[in-house]
Amino acid sequence: MITMDGVESDFDRVDFPKKTCKIDESMCTCVQANNTLVLTDRHAHTVYMYDTVKGTSRAVTDGNIQEPRYACVGPGDTVMVSCGKKTSIVHLSVTGENLGTYVVNMKFQYSVTMSKDGTKLAVSNSAAGMKKFQLYKISCT
Repeated sequence: MITMDGVESDFDRVDFPKKTCKIDESMCTCVQANNTLVLTDRHAHTVYMYDTVKGTSRAVTDGNIQEPRYACVGPGDTVMVSCGKKTSIVHLSVTGENLGTYVVNMKFQYSVTMSKDGTKLAVSNSAAGMKKFQLYKISCT
């Protein structure tokens, strides 16, 4: 963990599983407001959420979480997870609750990121010959 001032420290209270991942099998993001580290496990179809202060962890599995790739911080300090096998984005709370699943018109979506103001979601894919980049407007309905 690195602070904005460049001070480096360990996640002392987090007990990570002893697992080795190859390239492109796991990605991470951090929801700083909730002290939550998020790791995806593509082949286990699981999203892991670690509370870096309390030292607790939660494995989130859901029928909609299939081959989770990238994750990013979503609106209201939630998590958006790109799920390649389901052509969808799964919206999770930091406690692991599924807040919604959003189908995207894209095969093999890969990375996902949210604008700083939380109003736009950018999604790209990794399909050879069919590469796309789409921008979605987030509306509160």
